[in-house]
Amino acid sequence: MSTVSQATGQHIPPPPARRDTVYMGRLDFLSVVVRLTGVELYKFRRRTMSKVMGTLCVLAILAVFGAFAIGSISTLASPAANFLPASCSSSANPGAIPCPDQTSLPEAAAAAKQAELNNISQPLRLPDSLGVAAQTARDLDLLLVIILAGTIIGGEYSVGTIRLMLTRGPTRTQFFLSKIGAISVCLALGFLGMTLLGIVLGALFNLVTGIAINFSFLTAAWLMHAALYLLASMLGLLVYAMLALCLATLGRATAAGVAGALVWWVLENALGGVFALLGTLIKGQWGNVLQAIPDYFIARNVGALVQNQSHFILLDQPSTLSDLHALLVIAGYLVVFIGLTWWVIQRRDVAN
Repeated sequence: MSTVSQATGQHIPPPPARRDTVYMGRLDFLSVVVRLTGVELYKFRRRTMSKVMGTLCVLAILAVFGAFAIGSISTLASPAANFLPASCSSSANPGAIPCPDQTSLPEAAAAAKQAELNNISQPLRLPDSLGVAAQTARDLDLLLVIILAGTIIGGEYSVGTIRLMLTRGPTRTQFFLSKIGAISVCLALGFLGMTLLGIVLGALFNLVTGIAINFSFLTAAWLMHAALYLLASMLGLLVYAMLALCLATLGRATAAGVAGALVWWVLENALGGVFALLGTLIKGQWGNVLQAIPDYFIARNVGALVQNQSHFILLDQPSTLSDLHALLVIAGYLVVFIGLTWWVIQRRDVAN
């Protein structure tokens, strides 16, 4: 009896006061997601893999624009006579191109050299430098975002931190959205950074040629289509990132996400030509169906979005697919990949 009375009469000490340096922040749904996204970005920044990826991006852009710069320097160093038509060196074979007389020969050679220099150095100047930089960023970032997306969730399963992560205070949905947010931020920063670096390097290398950049193309309409061009490129990268995230979640491993997304990309490009060939051989209704199948592939629709905007800023040919068709197909893929990943994370038992 005395024991019970003593136990009930004991003074329960208050919980220790939290340090002033600890700031909990707001606990609403969106604020928690934003802080978790910051945690994921911090983890990316601390990883060696992120530093290696960043270095590869810089070296790739430097190599591409450096190659154009070397070509321009080589053209400048070549004698002007090398750029005259070959038929001018032989009087027996006048050729189709009329040769200038001896008095105007130096002027004609200088003009031919300048025309060749303009042609070779054109990718160093806007608007062409935007297309070159964006294309290089798309090609390299496709591989990098697939590795990043496969690692961000596959790595949790590989080292066993998935159980710890999903049993903390935030919900599984908040953790899932933070992963997508971190991927999106890294994707946007990487792609825009590479594109901007390419434009700057092109402008600097172009100083060697002595050719001024003509900004007559720079209008409000051009800027709008350039922004849509960049957004379409990043949207295409996001689709493949979500594919890698989905496959890594289903396979519970980084290799499943990375290898699966790369195989998907390779098969799309290979099967697109196969279906087009079979459609031309079979003909009729079934041939039309086979030819229409590639119109619902990821790469085909992403390329259509990019090409339709490139038509305005780089004067390329527009795609045969409309922007509405491409957006609907891409939206369908995103709904499937993101929805399936969220459903698996919500339902999966990580106790074992």
